[in-house]
Amino acid sequence: MDKEKVLIACEVFADELQACLGSDRSIEVRWIPTGLHADLNRLEREILRNLEALDPEKTDVCLLYGSGCHPEVCRFTRRFGAGVAPVKNCIEAFCGPDAKRLEENRTLVLTPGWVRGWPAIMEALGWDAVDVRIHLGRYDRILILEPGVNPLTDEEILTFFDLVQVPVEVQPLDLSRFRATVDQVLEKRVCSSERPPACTASASESPSSSAT
Repeated sequence: MDKEKVLIACEVFADELQACLGSDRSIEVRWIPTGLHADLNRLEREILRNLEALDPEKTDVCLLYGSGCHPEVCRFTRRFGAGVAPVKNCIEAFCGPDAKRLEENRTLVLTPGWVRGWPAIMEALGWDAVDVRIHLGRYDRILILEPGVNPLTDEEILTFFDLVQVPVEVQPLDLSRFRATVDQVLEKRVCSSERPPACTASASESPSSSAT
């Protein structure tokens, strides 16, 4: 009997992942709240809670998480045979190698899911608006990659700018790279028993900067 395919994913991908999967009901998606990368212990607990709730005899599980989300994700998921995304973070999942180029010139790259998830990130980090401006003050601009699936409204963009006080630009995003990443994860072309290149990131990387 074929095993049920289960994908554990951060809600930052919600709109884009649902657009890629379309009407495919053969894949169960288990969502984990956006922003937990700011509390690594809590993120690990949530991922493990979802993994432990699954029957390994009946399910084939994959994770849409990268090493920048949690530097030990490959280690603590390996015993479940879970396939892990071969990327550093969500921006790399969307853009691949282009992510580094987009981040040049002190640019913070985000997606609509990140903008909408910012209150949860602030709560997890214990930040107020002043903390946000201090920590994001090292950036000269914020680039929002907009795939057009559930576009940010002008009001949402203005509210975000009022919070961060960093110039905000919006650029269209083609989802073809993301679709390829999702396919790679679902087909487990990166095996959990091996250490994907993305899992070699330094464990000292700040969780609050994993979008960059």
